[in-house]
Amino acid sequence: MANKKKNSNTNNLKFIINAQYLKDLSFENPRAPESLRNFSSNPSFNIDVDVKSKALNDHGKNIFEVELIVKGETKIEDKPLFLIEGSYCGIFTIENAEKDVLEKILLIECPKFLFPFLRTVIANSTREGGFPPLMLNPVDFVGMYESKKSEGKQK
Repeated sequence: MANKKKNSNTNNLKFIINAQYLKDLSFENPRAPESLRNFSSNPSFNIDVDVKSKALNDHGKNIFEVELIVKGETKIEDKPLFLIEGSYCGIFTIENAEKDVLEKILLIECPKFLFPFLRTVIANSTREGGFPPLMLNPVDFVGMYESKKSEGKQK
């Protein structure tokens, strides 16, 4: 009876975080100093989160940049208090992943890793802008991924 070896590539997924960095940050306080005074109603928040990934072919076929983008606007009585936009990235090496698994790693697992860092940057920026720190709630990256997949199928 001959010994059969399993394909080792499918079992040896390699995931390395090569680097992480703040790519872009913008904070606007357009009505300061009036926006820092006491106000009679609670502010409203509109937060949008997006994830993008791309292969960095100039560095090798298994290296990817994943970009986590958060855009936020806070208003009171339909007037802007502050606007914030941040882009936080990671460079990841991912080897031996099937195409569907690779896509899930890039659009779910990588942003899960990056999120706490961007959350801290945004909280510190809003605090430095004279407001309480904006503490973003955890993001459902699985739900975002599934939503994007279903939108893609509808098009």
